[in-house]
Amino acid sequence: MFQYVLFDLDGTLTDPKEGITKSVQFALLQQGIHEKKLDKLEPFIGPPLKYSFMEFYRMSEEEAVIAVGDYRKRFAPIGIFENKVYPGIPELLVKLKEAGIKLAVASSKPEPFVNRILEHFSLDRYFDVVVGSGLDGSLESKEEVVEEALHRLDELCRKDKSDVLHYEDDRDETDLDREAGDMAACGRGAMIGDRKFDISGGKEFGLTAIGVAWGYADKGELEAAGADYIAKNVKQLERYLLDSGYSGKKGEECKQKVPQGKNEKKEDEKEMKSGFLKTWDMLLPFLLYYIGSNACYIVLITMLQLLSRWGIAFGWLQGNAAAVNSMVRIFAMLGGGAILFPLYRKEKTSWQAKTGASFLTMGILAGSAALGINILFGLLQIMSVSREYEQVSEVQYQIPLLYGILLYGLISPLAEEMLFRGLLYNRMKKYFPVMTSAIVSSLLFGVYHGNVVQALYGLILGLVIVYCYEVTGNFKIPVFVHSTANIIVFVLTYHRDMSEALGTPVNCAVLLAVSVFSIINIQRRRAFT
Repeated sequence: MFQYVLFDLDGTLTDPKEGITKSVQFALLQQGIHEKKLDKLEPFIGPPLKYSFMEFYRMSEEEAVIAVGDYRKRFAPIGIFENKVYPGIPELLVKLKEAGIKLAVASSKPEPFVNRILEHFSLDRYFDVVVGSGLDGSLESKEEVVEEALHRLDELCRKDKSDVLHYEDDRDETDLDREAGDMAACGRGAMIGDRKFDISGGKEFGLTAIGVAWGYADKGELEAAGADYIAKNVKQLERYLLDSGYSGKKGEECKQKVPQGKNEKKEDEKEMKSGFLKTWDMLLPFLLYYIGSNACYIVLITMLQLLSRWGIAFGWLQGNAAAVNSMVRIFAMLGGGAILFPLYRKEKTSWQAKTGASFLTMGILAGSAALGINILFGLLQIMSVSREYEQVSEVQYQIPLLYGILLYGLISPLAEEMLFRGLLYNRMKKYFPVMTSAIVSSLLFGVYHGNVVQALYGLILGLVIVYCYEVTGNFKIPVFVHSTANIIVFVLTYHRDMSEALGTPVNCAVLLAVSVFSIINIQRRRAFT
């Protein structure tokens, strides 16, 4: 088994196509080159950008350096998060760490970007060493990046072991020494990547060079580069690294061990089981919240019924039915939230902002969007299509104002954001693209409210909340946006005459326009952060 493994980032751990190709497209546009087809820009994924601009668009070195600068203007604030983790990668990293293998990232992407991406997807916890190119132009080639990663691994392993192999920092070492692969005190290692640059970078230092077929290599590229093994999927890579890989004897040839016959059927069964576990992982928080909140609701209602039957506080309960109902809902939500909280803490959700977007701007967006959508629904008479919504609305506005603010402005946003954004959305992002995760989690958020009108409203508001969350990376923001939207809509529409006065086409247009300008303002702030 390998003692350490180096991973490429783009095309190996994550799929960065959207962010990289759109940023390359932007950089080309600054040079007067209009490239409409993003698929044509896929070769930029993997190799150093400067050389790609020079190779594919015949730029001089000076022009290529300028193009790289333009690329980073879009990539740093936006493109870096237009990315997704390949399915199965987090599980693979967990198993490698449990096996005691030291892990490193060796990427041609600038190191600050690599760290931000790993942190964004919570992959940073698995890696002992992270190396990327320098923003100042240092470590340009893959070989230099791999060598630096080996240096850092060597230093790390020397702290853990006393009788280790010595790694000489000498570029003139013999081919025999390089073939031995003992470039780090950790022992034998492998380099994993999706392009020929990863394969050549690993073989330069005697590492077992493993290609992955799910990346962006051309047909036959990895074979031509001399890959020792090519994994068709993450499961094959896992088996090779943990079970059927290098035997420990120097010079032994690496062989591909692809499952055949009955083994293939077993692998299909494993994949199905893995799919079930992923679904369970995503939906478990929803199930726990549903059970917890309903259990608390049933217990409280039963207690109130018993009090009424025994004649205890019967008159007060009857005279304050709306207030009592709101308190029951508050305690039910708190009960569901309490059950979710241990799971939420394990997610390690960030409470630190990654951009300069202000709470004021987010609040304006939340209030204008929520109120504008409500007015639009009223003008289109969407509310009238659902009798269930009319019943919910009638009960909602019988609640005393202060109880309503507490319920809709504090308790509901905290509990629901913990469920839908803190757990459900963040877990979905491990397996699906951000857009898919945003739409599905927002749709579930809408359906959770139990009627067609609120389902549609919840879907739209949910997408706004996810957008604000993704822009900032700060979990305070979805709670704040949800709370602001609820309070503004509840307070301004609490009295029917106020609701009718606000419900004009002009007010609707103005509020929706304010929402659009708020998003533009957020994007501008994002670009300069």
